[in-house]
Amino acid sequence: MEKGEIELIKQVQGGNKMAFQQIMNKYGERVMSTAFHFTKNYQDAEDLYQDTFVKIYRNIGSFRFESEFFTWIYKILSNQVFSFYRKRKRITTVDPGESNYLWETIPADETDSADRETYRSSMREEIDRALKKLSPQQRVVFVLKHYEGKKIKDIAALLDCTEGTVKRYLFRATRKLQTLLVAA
Repeated sequence: MEKGEIELIKQVQGGNKMAFQQIMNKYGERVMSTAFHFTKNYQDAEDLYQDTFVKIYRNIGSFRFESEFFTWIYKILSNQVFSFYRKRKRITTVDPGESNYLWETIPADETDSADRETYRSSMREEIDRALKKLSPQQRVVFVLKHYEGKKIKDIAALLDCTEGTVKRYLFRATRKLQTLLVAA
């Protein structure tokens, strides 16, 4: 962690609201983007963004500088996502985006771009439908691993669980997605 960031966090811990605004400016876009990946709904993502920064502000005094600051923020956001799923008792689709790992694996064929786009669009819809059927834990782990590119150990740290638990959720999510996508 950089000295400037440590000083900024300490200022916020001391009650400096302008320093907190700097933290929001620095991390806000990443928080919003991640929230949108989980909800595929701008309004819901905004709610998660706001709830996350309220939690950060209220709990920044408990940040102990033992990890990267964004890891701590991401952990708060992940907990907010779980709460969101519990409150809504529904799972929404994930917007994989154009630079996503899953979509980059579909082979390109310049001779038939219209068919390829139709195929890619259809695959996105099938995967989104299948993702809706995962448990919130499985979905969060799957999205963090395959959409956000996080490592197993980083996901475990973010979710405050063991690597074995993350692997179990990932295995079950992958197996369930395979079953659902083969049947589709």
